Amino acid sequence: MIHQDYAAGMKVLHWVLAALIIFMLYLGWTMGGIENLVERIQAYNLHKSLGITILALMVLRVLWRAVTPTPPEPATMSGMEKLGAALGHLALYGLIFLIAVSGWALISTSDKPSLLFGQPFPLLPWFVDLGPDEKKSIHQTLAAVHEFAAFGLAAMIGLHVLATIWHAVRGDGIWSRMAPRFPGRGAAVALAVTAAGSVALLGASDARATEWSVDPQKSAIAFEATGSGFVTKGTFKAFRSEVEFDPAMPEQTSVRVLIDVRSVSTGQGDVDQALLSPDFFDPARFPTAEFVARSAKPAGKGKYVLEGRLTMKGVAKPVSLPFSIATSNGAASVKGETVIDRLEFGVGPQTVAGYAVEKDVKLSIDLAALKLTN
Repeated sequence: MIHQDYAAGMKVLHWVLAALIIFMLYLGWTMGGIENLVERIQAYNLHKSLGITILALMVLRVLWRAVTPTPPEPATMSGMEKLGAALGHLALYGLIFLIAVSGWALISTSDKPSLLFGQPFPLLPWFVDLGPDEKKSIHQTLAAVHEFAAFGLAAMIGLHVLATIWHAVRGDGIWSRMAPRFPGRGAAVALAVTAAGSVALLGASDARATEWSVDPQKSAIAFEATGSGFVTKGTFKAFRSEVEFDPAMPEQTSVRVLIDVRSVSTGQGDVDQALLSPDFFDPARFPTAEFVARSAKPAGKGKYVLEGRLTMKGVAKPVSLPFSIATSNGAASVKGETVIDRLEFGVGPQTVAGYAVEKDVKLSIDLAALKLTN
């Protein structure tokens, strides 16, 4: 009996996905037990990066199947078997998508930075704009969904393997349709291209700057404003950062800092309340401020200048941030200071209660960071 196979490319995609998913399940259940902090952070970032890779490959697989005919089921299969196979595949696909999407949402509601193969992880906008309490609540729910779906997927994979073995024993050709025989040259080329692409993707970060994890508990983003002889100092207690920097490759620096303006604190309740009003930060409409920079320029020994873009209240302006960095045993201390014109961002009036308020506000950073890659 001659059985029609799946296309060679579909076979390659199937087995690459199978290998990635099995590895991801293993990594997901073991990475939390890694004792070394740096290695544990690297494992989590690899898990997140491969999760997005699987999501992209699954979208490709669904589109491929939508436009490519699949081999017909053998006549020996009963109607119930065909229904069970269809429902089983639907469950497999659904659980994979659920795990990937819930994982992406987990990253977007986390207070810890994440990297996508060495680059700042793109976050889902709706989740980013939530308040801290909402994020915490949703994050816990998403974590439960993510874990439950992972166990469900493991169970479905087990059933899938048992069904495959059953078909192989029965000899009805189901197994052979997806068996990795690769008899033709085209399939070998497809496998080689896929493998080469995977290696290139996984190794892409080797040529990039060093990744750093900033500890918010040991770091500070502060500001200082002056008005009629009075000085107001404050900090933002909640922020998330993604940093890549290497003194040997400052041009490859990548920085993204997301600040929760609702976390502003000056130690004066009435001032804090005023800063959260529509005249100042207006967090009801603009809950976050963002600083992004894609390169740094040397400015002396241990000193550099970030040329970036600051976005506040929907207004984006270029900002230069001079900073110094000192490193020791995989840890770094970063200090920087710059001045911005608050009126350019629509933050605050020119006078408050008849008192003139300077338009220039000093921003400063004092960060403690841990090296993630060599």
